[in-house]
Amino acid sequence: MLSRSTPAALRNISDEERVASGLGGALLLGYALARPSLLSTLFAVGGALLLERGLTGSCAIYRAVGVSTRAEKRPRYGKRGAHSIVDEIERAAEGSFPASDPPSWTPHRAGHPAGVG
Repeated sequence: MLSRSTPAALRNISDEERVASGLGGALLLGYALARPSLLSTLFAVGGALLLERGLTGSCAIYRAVGVSTRAEKRPRYGKRGAHSIVDEIERAAEGSFPASDPPSWTPHRAGHPAGVG
């Protein structure tokens, strides 16, 4: 089980999903403790797993499948040291057109295509 100080590299669920998992786990666990039965034992186990998932921010099933719903932090534009949107556009434009294949341009004369007239 991962501790509350789980490294950011191991967290793979979003903050909203963490809150939902924690609340759902607490509700299931509370229901299981309020009404003991065989079925409530399963609810207690499920609730404990959801609560653990919410507290740590890590899901073993997501990790096994290779899924992550956690958004990566990106630098905001306009801050010192961050790239501007113009830099991003320039970088995309430079990589999208190879220098060895310039645009085609064919000189032509106005008028009839066969040069008659």
